[in-house]
Amino acid sequence: MASLSQVECSLKHLMEERANVLARETGCIERQRKFSGADLLQTLVFGWLSHPDASLEALASGATLREVEVTDTAIHTHFTQACAHFLHAILEERTSVVVEAEREVPRELVSRFEAIVLEDSSTVALPNELVTCWQGCGGAPGEGHAAVKLQVRLPVKTRESARAKAHTWAHE
Repeated sequence: MASLSQVECSLKHLMEERANVLARETGCIERQRKFSGADLLQTLVFGWLSHPDASLEALASGATLREVEVTDTAIHTHFTQACAHFLHAILEERTSVVVEAEREVPRELVSRFEAIVLEDSSTVALPNELVTCWQGCGGAPGEGHAAVKLQVRLPVKTRESARAKAHTWAHE
């Protein structure tokens, strides 16, 4: 069973160690000067988490939390196709983590069903600049054209662990 501390360790591993590996694999960071993959990822994630409309200057200022001194131009030069692939790889890896929870299900309740599956789907709008990576699925006029769909499927079975997997798919 995955506990909160296990999820925390998994997230820390992704945002520190795996981010550096994925940044190199995707070509986002070819040679490390000031920014490592972890530095770039955390600067963007925590910068935009705090201020969704953060300017390049604000993001550069936020990089100092990682003890990285960069300019807004340095941030801007990392906004490439390779950076989009890097962030996509991070998203895919994060959403492929399986979280398990132990729970007894009354046998008499589920015995008449072959399977019980809970599913949910959410669409998250993205900036229009990401339309070549993640095309939206329509929406209301005037809304963005880029989106990502998150789907969760939770099979529930008698006396077994419930498993939740999240996957991302680009809208087509």
